[in-house]
Amino acid sequence: MTDGSSHARLTLAVDVLGIAAFVLIGMRSHSDAAAVSIFLRNFVPFTGSWLVVAWLVGTYRPPTPIGLIATLLIAIPIGVLLRALWVRSWSAGEVLTFALVALVFATMLIGLGRAISAVLGAKLFDRRAS
Repeated sequence: MTDGSSHARLTLAVDVLGIAAFVLIGMRSHSDAAAVSIFLRNFVPFTGSWLVVAWLVGTYRPPTPIGLIATLLIAIPIGVLLRALWVRSWSAGEVLTFALVALVFATMLIGLGRAISAVLGAKLFDRRAS
């Protein structure tokens, strides 16, 4: 999944946290119950698609902006479709709308996480910065 570096592992962890934040913010903004089942029906499709696409694209070997963009553009829409299949309740218009909203907000949250990861990675793992 990663190139084995500490920085790549940190980046992967922070990206998954960004997906979790996206799900939690979505639950809160839609007044969904704070049940584990509600979280999982959103987190599993998005994270599953993220991890598969990241593995195929090589997003974390090493982490690059191009890998991130490719993973966002492929994994988030797939996650929306998987979630729509899970809940079985959306029209094509709702799926498209949610895909666009999900892409914007997931990009913002994962992008913020990437910025934090870059700073932390440089402080924690860059041996030249002594």
